[in-house]
This record gives sequence, structure tokens and C-alpha cells, in this order.
Amino acid sequence: MSRSNEDKGGDPISSLAGSSLRVYLLLLTSDKPLGVREVQRRAGFKSPSTARHHLERLVELGLAYRAGGGYKARKPREGLLAAYVVIKGRLLPRSILLLAFSLGIALTYTILGNHDPVASLILWIITGLLGLDAYTMWSTVKRLVQ
Repeated sequence: MSRSNEDKGGDPISSLAGSSLRVYLLLLTSDKPLGVREVQRRAGFKSPSTARHHLERLVELGLAYRAGGGYKARKPREGLLAAYVVIKGRLLPRSILLLAFSLGIALTYTILGNHDPVASLILWIITGLLGLDAYTMWSTVKRLVQ
């Protein structure tokens, strides 16, 4: 199945499923290019040809490229996975960073005292909503990886 150049590099979630998506997520969370045997081992494939098939499919779709004797994922620019960052090999929702910032502001504002209770309540509501969003996105990516 060949795709036009304008389709390449789109949303990996809509282009992939199952093992190919799992291989893409392995590449995306790796800090170095992965070889065929390493992908075979990490993904639990029985043969290197299965790993190579999925890697070549990712290259064909424009979601990965050959680098340094292995393969490296292209970071998604659109779709669900674009809302995540990779930190120490883990996919984390960007909203976690916003949650940490909001929590810091809410705690500081509350601890310093002499504050408007309505403003404090609004800050804590925003922080709670960001926490709910971060949890939902974290759960979504955990389901994808399994």
C-alpha cells in the first residue's frame, strides 16, 4: 500500500495499529536508533524479519528513518501523540508540565496568605482540571503501549 508524500508523517495513530504502532512507540521513546534485533527483542517478535517488516513500513509511511545503523522515529506533528513529550524514555502528556506549573502557583498563592478566596478557588479548580486531563491522557497512552 503506497501513500502519497502529502500523507506521509501524519497522525501515527490513524496510520498504524497493533504491532506497527508498538514498534513506532518503541522507536519514539528510545534515545538512540534501534536495530532490527533490538526491536525484535523489545517487541517480543519471534523473527528479525517481522521486526524488519514493521520498521520498513514505518519508513515507507514517513514515521521513521534509518540512522546510525538502526531506525529512529520522527516525532509526530499532529494527532494524539503530538500532545506528548518524551522524558527519560517515557511518553508523558504535555498537560503534566502545565499541571506542575499550575500546582506550584496554586500552592504558593495559598501558602502566602492574604489572598482573595475566589481567586484561590479558581486556581485550584484549574489545577484539578489539568490533573484530570493529564490522568486521562496518561491512561490513553498506557492503553496504546499494551
